[in-house]
Amino acid sequence: MSSSTMVGLGALCLFFFGVGIVALVWPERIQDWMLTFHESGSGVAKWNPFLNWMRTSSYVVSLRVVGVLSIGAGCLILATLMRGGT
Repeated sequence: MSSSTMVGLGALCLFFFGVGIVALVWPERIQDWMLTFHESGSGVAKWNPFLNWMRTSSYVVSLRVVGVLSIGAGCLILATLMRGGT
């Protein structure tokens, strides 16, 4: 595997780990940020069909599921890097 490919996979691995950690540790903050963004008068709120669902606790659970899946993807990329792509 070439070094540029390994660098790209390493960056992707860090991205997935970062998203996973943020989604697992701070899902309430993400929910508050998204609701604040939509309530700040942005024109996007009227086009969001999931706005009512974003106010529920199941949204927080889904963010945690996304976090687990993202960390899993990061682990798979890390395993690919460790094997050397063979």
